[in-house]
Amino acid sequence: MFYPPDPFRYLCRMKALLSFIVICNLLIACKNVTSYNPDQFFSKVQQREIIKQTVRYSAKLPPEANHNNKFDKQFDWYYDIAAEECDFRECAKKDDHYYFLMTRKARSIWPAREGIGGIFKLDTGNKLIDYEEVFRTWKMTEDTLNTRAFELFDLMVNGKDLESYRSKYKGDRYIEFPDDYYVFDRERKIWVRK
Repeated sequence: MFYPPDPFRYLCRMKALLSFIVICNLLIACKNVTSYNPDQFFSKVQQREIIKQTVRYSAKLPPEANHNNKFDKQFDWYYDIAAEECDFRECAKKDDHYYFLMTRKARSIWPAREGIGGIFKLDTGNKLIDYEEVFRTWKMTEDTLNTRAFELFDLMVNGKDLESYRSKYKGDRYIEFPDDYYVFDRERKIWVRK
């Protein structure tokens, strides 16, 4: 005997099939999201050591120091303090270079951080042999920094132009440096006036 299809059962099966397809697509989409977790590349101890090396370039000079003597042992105490205020947020590797996003406590009357995005290269002993800052963000709250700096980092890693995120286009919302007056000198590894 032939029974006509039950519309209720048919709709339930279609709903289950549609749910299955949606869940599969979500799982595939989540798997394709690029992870920039620095733990993929460096242990927490190695991250601290890299920060200690990069802070010699990214932090302000200690009292009585200049760019010629900032690596002298007498300034270790200053850079140790500066390194404690920094963290390694994002990292990606392309060839033998690492793209990084580090943040540090900002000098501000309200709780704020600033981000530094760039590229570095290490030797086989994890010693810094090349360093370049691509951008520095404005001071901002932690939540805002997490959104905006991560956006800038992803654009940087993917080779996108960051020009439209500079101050003259976005005000004090994204990139503080470089701007129309200061650029990063790759040879000297400092920000210089154009």
